[in-house]
Amino acid sequence: MNPLDINFVKRRRLASSLGWLLLAAGLVAAGTVSGDYLAARDELGRVEMKQARSLKSTASPARRALAEPVVGEDRLAVERVVSQLQLPWDTILSEIETRTGPKVALLDIEAQGQTRTLRLTGEAKSMSDVVAYLGRLRQSRYVAAADLSHHEEKQSGAVPVIRFSLDATWKVPS
Repeated sequence: MNPLDINFVKRRRLASSLGWLLLAAGLVAAGTVSGDYLAARDELGRVEMKQARSLKSTASPARRALAEPVVGEDRLAVERVVSQLQLPWDTILSEIETRTGPKVALLDIEAQGQTRTLRLTGEAKSMSDVVAYLGRLRQSRYVAAADLSHHEEKQSGAVPVIRFSLDATWKVPS
């Protein structure tokens, strides 16, 4: 077996020219990436400022419409829209959602805020599920009246379903 040549006192070699060349190339690459990063960060700042300005100019069209002088028919239209937006839509829609249940699938909700009427279109597997849903809606303190306006048997794939429409009038409890 040959002896190992271990010398901890031996001087280290200086870096070769290839090592210095690789160091210089790495520094140039790091500088280029840093420059690109700073340019991208500045561009992002400019885009965010532009977006903030455009949002500020388009923010709350209802408030801007009310702030501008409105006359005649425009005023009535704005007041009608504002009154529609102030209705308790979250309460009504969450009440409908909680009353739906797993056996009924609602497909469409058409709401008329002025007359406080809803047209609910949905599907159920049986007519008894539709009648049970109608009963649950009538028990709600937010529904003044609910009536079945249309129903028909349809095929949904291989499963027969009942497609129905309900007309409901809602109220805000006092």
